[in-house]
Amino acid sequence: MPTLAEVVSQLTNGVILGLILALVATGFTMVLSVMGVINFAHGLLFALGAYLALSLLKVVGYWPALIIAPLLVGLIGILLEQAFIRRLYGKDPLFVLLLTFGIAMMGEDLIQMIWGKLAFSIAAPDLAKGSIDLGFMIYSKYRLFMGGFALAAIFSVWLFLAKTPFGAMIRAGSHDSEMVGILGKNLPFIRALVFGLAAAMAALAGIIAAPLWSVRPQMGLDALLPAFLIVVIGGMGSFWGSVLGGLLVGITNSLAVMFVPRFSDLMMYVLAAAVLLYRPRGLLGTRSVLE
Repeated sequence: MPTLAEVVSQLTNGVILGLILALVATGFTMVLSVMGVINFAHGLLFALGAYLALSLLKVVGYWPALIIAPLLVGLIGILLEQAFIRRLYGKDPLFVLLLTFGIAMMGEDLIQMIWGKLAFSIAAPDLAKGSIDLGFMIYSKYRLFMGGFALAAIFSVWLFLAKTPFGAMIRAGSHDSEMVGILGKNLPFIRALVFGLAAAMAALAGIIAAPLWSVRPQMGLDALLPAFLIVVIGGMGSFWGSVLGGLLVGITNSLAVMFVPRFSDLMMYVLAAAVLLYRPRGLLGTRSVLE
């Protein structure tokens, strides 16, 4: 039987993993709720953040790279929205899904052309290296840094959405984007802002996860599938539903690794099936673009 320290350690791992995935999923659900777009290129932006940080930290160091890389990926997200996705608003969501899936595949190939197929590692910042003695267990400082940073980022985005004029426009757009345009607001600007913010959030998650996840071309897909399940579990279009879904997926995965390791990769799918069986719109979801 696992000891108390092992159970607490795994639960903590699950919460931290859940917060990282929730940071990816909240950006995913923002795009879905405001634009009605299922963005399967979101995982590519997660990977691109890690790769850009990998190149930047050799020049400017970890902390500047942590700021610059998400801003660059945010700009890339805005360019993708304006050049490709904007043309498909109001059409069948399947068209956008296929388009973003194609962008993700091309982006992965582009990453391999620039950085190669081999995996890289990013060193943790000095203040988060080593372990900390909590009395009943020894735990990684960097994992605690990951969880704290992801939680702060999620809370900051919520404050932006809840307390700023731009956030109010985004929230209004998530309920009725066409009415926002009719009332004289700049709907194309709002959509571009949302897509750029979501891209930056995915990139930030990729950077802070990179010291524990190897930086490789397929890492975007590794984050996208759980993030999509989290959005489904939490409810399409629900910000806090994505956070709740992320925590549930992270904890479920970590406990499964301890008790049923052979089936640990399947448990998030079992969780999604169980939630949808009783709540077809997810835990906190409302009517969505998929209906």
